[in-house]
Amino acid sequence: MKESSFMIVIPMNPQDVDDPEIFLKNVQESDHVRVKDLHFDDDCGMIINFLVDDAEYEAAVGPTPVEIPNMFRPEHTFTEEEFKLIDEAEMGIYVSMEFEGDCNQCFYDQLRIIDAMFPETLAVLDCPSEKLLSGKWVALASSSSVLPAPRYLFTVQAISDGGDEVWLHTHGLKRCGLYELEILNSNKEFFHDHYKMIESFALRMLESDDPIEPGDGVFVAQAAGKVLTLTALDWKEALKFYPDVTLGTAEDRNDEVHDKDTCVLMIYRNDYEEQNKIYTPVQDFNQFLGQNPMFMFSTEETKRMSALAIERIPYMLKAFENKDNTVIIKVGLITDKEHWSSEDKPEREHIWFELKDVKDGSIVAELTQDPYYVSGIKQGDIGTFPFSDITDWLVFTKECRISPDDAYLLS
Repeated sequence: MKESSFMIVIPMNPQDVDDPEIFLKNVQESDHVRVKDLHFDDDCGMIINFLVDDAEYEAAVGPTPVEIPNMFRPEHTFTEEEFKLIDEAEMGIYVSMEFEGDCNQCFYDQLRIIDAMFPETLAVLDCPSEKLLSGKWVALASSSSVLPAPRYLFTVQAISDGGDEVWLHTHGLKRCGLYELEILNSNKEFFHDHYKMIESFALRMLESDDPIEPGDGVFVAQAAGKVLTLTALDWKEALKFYPDVTLGTAEDRNDEVHDKDTCVLMIYRNDYEEQNKIYTPVQDFNQFLGQNPMFMFSTEETKRMSALAIERIPYMLKAFENKDNTVIIKVGLITDKEHWSSEDKPEREHIWFELKDVKDGSIVAELTQDPYYVSGIKQGDIGTFPFSDITDWLVFTKECRISPDDAYLLS
């Protein structure tokens, strides 16, 4: 099941590919990455044992041709000049390593290794997730004290034959020792919501201390008073529920990528079905998806997002100085006591405000929506909140939307 995390670095300077002494010298200047050992293997070429803080990784490193398959998609914004340089790149350096333990930490440390090797990187091809990462993003993520979002570990691809049918499936989870996920027979009306189903389930798999096995039920969302409990079923069994699909059939799986270790998401509609493993296609929940579904974030992910948003507040404040920009802030409000899970454990509802002013380490902002679980406030109310209450922010410029994750665009 498990795959290596194979990344290809495209340095800003193409000549940096030619001489290993260049990137080895760069690593010597890093505060967090060191070379513990280096040797050559007849099959794998150069093998480097890196120390990243206290963690040790063995990585295969070497030159490789740069060829970007059609299915790879840019994860970040690139300028026309950057795209031109990427198209002209002929050779890069691969950095391939195995993930053990915390995959989010391993991914972060692989980025830090790459950044130490090549402080000026044009782009990185993350082959397991089939993403093209910005070198500027890699540099920013590597310098952060907060791990990148776990969604970077995988991609959800949408395959269409030009008609209404859409086949959704992931790439990248196998490097974490997990099975890939799919939804069969989606369509152009609902595939965005189905995408969120896959993403939510994948995040739970990545965060769970115990493996989520096929057949296990996972609560991921609620809508119109209905809960959405998803489970995974081997694709061969799942196809029996979709006799008329034309995408994701056995004929579409003539490779090991889509044939092995991949499961289709199904629904348990109630406890009885979960206990007796009675599966229902996810399309049964489509009727509720138009009623403001709320997909659940784990406490860990909420904390990570908040830490990143707070760390990168200076970028947001700089953007707010430009009055052509609109800034919205997500704040964690303490819910009414009846919604707490226990008497001494307050719950928070994370809700969006529009930034109006900044005063003494606090924001003054206007509520953009009515809360579900906080009484006494409504859309249009204005409040003052310390930076520490911020859990996310977004900047809307004339050209694009910028989050804490891609704050390098505000540099």
